[in-house]
Amino acid sequence: MYAVTVKGRFYLNKADVAPLDFPGVGRFPAFSGMKKYINQPGCTYLRDDGAIPYGNYWIVDRPVEGYRTRFRESLSALFGQDIRRDWFALYRADGMIDDWTFIDGIKRGNFRLHPVGPEQISKGCLTMLRATDFSLLRNVLLNTSTVIVPGTNLLSYGTIEVIGYEDYCPVL
Repeated sequence: MYAVTVKGRFYLNKADVAPLDFPGVGRFPAFSGMKKYINQPGCTYLRDDGAIPYGNYWIVDRPVEGYRTRFRESLSALFGQDIRRDWFALYRADGMIDDWTFIDGIKRGNFRLHPVGPEQISKGCLTMLRATDFSLLRNVLLNTSTVIVPGTNLLSYGTIEVIGYEDYCPVL
């Protein structure tokens, strides 16, 4: 087993753009969440609109979706739109390493690391503003040693710590 060599941090800073920092790789502009909830640490319980919740996340391969999703993605790729097969999944280290977590009793999940797409949205994903930055980070992740996520058979390329917590959502 190898040690995780790529470790990043994302700061929920209440601004439109927040730093996604990978020491030795780069600091990249990113965002998480929708509309007035972008990068708001107190609003992470809001399904789809809220930012990714604070905590530690394993960077793993994005799970293979169903037939319809793969068909839609093939069409999107044909027309030059975002290519989701290049994305990574972010699994929260919360005792159940999977695509879901609970924040204040609200089920959240499907967190991804990806470049901004044509719609410029982030339903709780970590969304990088520049496709070139995502390509650089993706290349680093794919060329690093992997580690088995404890208690699973998943291989992880690294981790991201999401920093920022508030007890309430100030923009409701």
